[in-house]
Amino acid sequence: MRLRLFLIIFFIFLSSCQTTSVQQKIVQFSEKARPNDKAISISLDGYHSRIQRWKSQNRLYVVEPKGNAIDFRYEPNEKSLILEKELSEGYILSYLFYENGVIKYNGKAKDGRFNKNINDETLFFTHSTGKSIVSYIVGHAICEGYISSIDELIDWPMMSNTLYQGQRLRDLLNMNAGDIHTVHKRSQRVMGSNKHHRDMGLDKIAALLDGTKKMGDAVFYNNVLTDIIANYVVFKSGDKYNELMRSIFQDKVKIKYRISYEKHRRTPVILKFSKYWGKPETQASYSFHMTRTDFLRVAVAMMKDYQNQTCVGKYLKKAQALALTWPKYRPWRQQKTNLHSYAKKYGAQFYFDFFGMDSRNIIGTIGYNNQNMLIDMDNSRIIVTNSAASGWDQTVFMINPIRDGVLPK
Repeated sequence: MRLRLFLIIFFIFLSSCQTTSVQQKIVQFSEKARPNDKAISISLDGYHSRIQRWKSQNRLYVVEPKGNAIDFRYEPNEKSLILEKELSEGYILSYLFYENGVIKYNGKAKDGRFNKNINDETLFFTHSTGKSIVSYIVGHAICEGYISSIDELIDWPMMSNTLYQGQRLRDLLNMNAGDIHTVHKRSQRVMGSNKHHRDMGLDKIAALLDGTKKMGDAVFYNNVLTDIIANYVVFKSGDKYNELMRSIFQDKVKIKYRISYEKHRRTPVILKFSKYWGKPETQASYSFHMTRTDFLRVAVAMMKDYQNQTCVGKYLKKAQALALTWPKYRPWRQQKTNLHSYAKKYGAQFYFDFFGMDSRNIIGTIGYNNQNMLIDMDNSRIIVTNSAASGWDQTVFMINPIRDGVLPK
């Protein structure tokens, strides 16, 4: 017993040391930060080191490419002095403008700015664009019969004594599940814990939520809930989960490079392990890593599903129809660095009804520091951005080009 206790305490100590060493390498800029190239380079190197560390710790869920990726057709870049300037000295690291099957602008940060040049194999964190990808996975889980519908009532033994049990899946997807009292609004920590929610298994989160009840139905955007949804898919698909993920990313999206997501840690426990400890339904997350062109492949797959009215396309249309009023819609305040300020609606982890285009079928995904996708379903037009910081104008680089089909000059 003493030996077991010693080993567990040592494991906790070792984990904390590893976490500290990783954090020393990571520079995550606030939304108001305006870093120079040296700081951006340190941040990029830190992100890539973190992915490698997760890989060595078996904390990556990976889908390998199948070798069936379809290469894009490219046209010579249209002239855009403002884009060229941004890529030479600004915060946009990758800018892809796609229309009717062709990439009309293929922009990457200027070579020589950072320790490693941005290229087609550079991995980017999806950040909250990964929330929309989780929703897309939910759509496939419904269409494959693992989940009955978007209105399925949650019946999940691990979460059976929490506020989520018995709720409609739709309410979790729309972020109006009445969980505002369970997550710290600023830190995004689960109440009762000072750890990042991914530094514990979902079984520990379920224990922290034990006895909670739904409070209200206002939209409360938070990171914990999407990881709960991601693990609900794992629970519902069971031993078919890997098959589901391969069918989405290998057969539908046809990724060219490996994609992965960060798995939750197995929560160290000294006295008693949860019966769910270490199970797959405790580890999934929305924190994906993928290349710039695979971002675009995901967007194209979403667009084609929507346009062709496939089963998953109907799921996206239903998400659009059931979208709720987005509380952060404030285009009049000129918050030009935040794309979500231009969206009137939020549904199933996507943004809809963008300023000046609310009569058009446009779907948006938004990730921290503007890892963004805007998909114009009516005109087969997509813009995908990967960015080091948020200090660039969303109207100039995203809203206006999607609306008009013309790059900024």
